[in-house]
Amino acid sequence: MTASLSTDLPLAQPTAHNASMSFSGRGGDFLRLLITGSLFQIPTFGFYRFWLITKLRRHLWANTQIDGEAFEYTGTAKELLIGFLIALAVLVPLYIAYFIIGIMAEEQYAFASVPLVIVMYVLAHFGSYRARKYRASRTIFRGVRFWMKGSGWAYAVRAILWDLATLLTLGLALPWAMASLERYRMRHTYFGSIQGDFVGTGWSLFKRGWWVWASGLVLLTFTFFLFVASDIATGSGKPALQGLAGLVGLLIVALVPLAMAIFTRWHIDGLRFSDVTAASNFRAGTYYGLIFKLLFSSFGFLIAFGIIAGVAAYLFSSFFTAAMAEADGLSLSSLSAGLLVVVAYLIVLLGLGVLQRYFLGRGLWAAIVTSTTVTNLRAIDAAVAAGQPAGVLGEGLADALDFNVGI
Repeated sequence: MTASLSTDLPLAQPTAHNASMSFSGRGGDFLRLLITGSLFQIPTFGFYRFWLITKLRRHLWANTQIDGEAFEYTGTAKELLIGFLIALAVLVPLYIAYFIIGIMAEEQYAFASVPLVIVMYVLAHFGSYRARKYRASRTIFRGVRFWMKGSGWAYAVRAILWDLATLLTLGLALPWAMASLERYRMRHTYFGSIQGDFVGTGWSLFKRGWWVWASGLVLLTFTFFLFVASDIATGSGKPALQGLAGLVGLLIVALVPLAMAIFTRWHIDGLRFSDVTAASNFRAGTYYGLIFKLLFSSFGFLIAFGIIAGVAAYLFSSFFTAAMAEADGLSLSSLSAGLLVVVAYLIVLLGLGVLQRYFLGRGLWAAIVTSTTVTNLRAIDAAVAAGQPAGVLGEGLADALDFNVGI
């Protein structure tokens, strides 16, 4: 008699599939985009930045893969430009009204600026949510679009209340604020028909980074008392106290990358789409390394530019000025020198901006991506297309308020 298989035996459960994220973009390609795009901003009075941002996003999205499958960015420079112009149409009347009120109430000028600051503060939170909504709806993975629901105004109210709580608690409420706001954003974020979620809690973030908050608070208090003591002190003791206060201030700044690394790991670990989870092993040392690279490269750029500018200025004064003086063109020579100074100033700003975007834009993006692992990616196989592309006002508003990082 043939033995039959028992139906009481436990069925083997499928193991979760871990998919590593990767970034394949080459630094040289990104740097060329940055340099050429930044140079084009000079003759276009900065308007080329919409095309530059679009090209940078397409590069980053297209070279970011999960299990070999890349993302796609479908936003256009025209959309960013239109959003910016619409935002200006909203903001310019506010600035004009503020200018008129300032003239009419000159004695109360400082008080008159309070309503404008409040309006801009509210619009900044509104714009940040709408900008994220825009970028989500221009992001495609496996042919399925991300998209978001939710109200930018409702988010702004939540953010303002949490900002107030954070201020009143000297920063203690910040982990709970971050968790609450990210939960709102993620629960209104969809990958096609699949709703997102965020399971990170304020308590879990507080446990990871409470000592950073406590160290910062202690150092900040110590710095305050050092400055008070330096105001009281006289003679040689005063510079010493001010120098010590500055050193402690640098220690406070040095805590920021550490806090950002803790937040990044906590944030990625809490992201969910159905049963898809993510985990990060991003390290603070990576962040510090990128910052040091940025500082040293910026210092080297300024030295090299200073040498080149010095040589150019010497040649200009030796030859061009003499020729113009013979033609009685002193005023034209001064005008030319002024234009060269303006161009040099723009090149310095754009050069430092290129380095900042290269190291803290691309570099940080690549480091976070390559330190992230995704589990249960098959859980989104059932996702079907849903949602519509969001409007461009939020992205333009965030750009006009200088609230957007540009990538």
